[in-house]
Amino acid sequence: MNIQEYIASGILESYWAGELSDEEMQKVDAMAVRYPEIAAELDELRNILINLANSQAGAEDLAVLDFVTSTIRDEEKEAFLRVIEEPETQIKKITVIPRWITAAAVLLFLSIAFNVYFFLRMQSAKDDVRRIAAENSKMAYKIESTQQELDYAELRVAHFLNDDNIHVRLDGSELSPKSFANVFWNKNTNAVFISVDNLPEPPKGHQYQLWAIKPGQAPIDAGIFDHNQLVQELKVIKGEVQAFAITLEEEGGTPVATVDQTYARGFLKKS
Repeated sequence: MNIQEYIASGILESYWAGELSDEEMQKVDAMAVRYPEIAAELDELRNILINLANSQAGAEDLAVLDFVTSTIRDEEKEAFLRVIEEPETQIKKITVIPRWITAAAVLLFLSIAFNVYFFLRMQSAKDDVRRIAAENSKMAYKIESTQQELDYAELRVAHFLNDDNIHVRLDGSELSPKSFANVFWNKNTNAVFISVDNLPEPPKGHQYQLWAIKPGQAPIDAGIFDHNQLVQELKVIKGEVQAFAITLEEEGGTPVATVDQTYARGFLKKS
């Protein structure tokens, strides 16, 4: 059974509007017990009705009733005029409708009008609730994104201001001229941090890797990193380092640098 199609059919709204038979109501109750999604939708509709009733205070319901009753009165007046204008022979043939039938017809008409009005208002309120929820979700995402940017800026500033850190800016190579990043190497702990500022999205199954360059040696693995995260701490690098470089490697990294896939590099300033 497709639960979403069942929910979208309008039967749950009819359930709360009192338009279902006892047997149909029991079937909806059974479906709600069996499927949590249906039970949750029923609860949501009930809450919408409660909020709608509290906010509207009956003003618009009275407007609907006034409109319906005035329409009925107009129709009765037109019927009366038609009767008195007919010839006497026709008047004698008029069948008198019992008063209780007229009352029942009026109540039925009022019930239909109210149910239509009720259904439309409930659908509108439901849409409003979902729209507000979506807006709140977007706002929460923006707040979270802004907080991440503030955290990123705070971390960067902290590393720039730390006198124990040697700052190395890595600029893009011919392979990726717009790429750049910042590396911070702590003189006391030898810990390496990277701040990714601009690196293209790596191909599927690949990852960026940082390398430390020492005189007369092959590049030393300084750690793989996520190009979408904030400032990240990588490996400890000891000894005399003269440069850092970023290469694109297969996911998980490699012990040997793929030099022709160098995306950015930067040299330490000579003291």
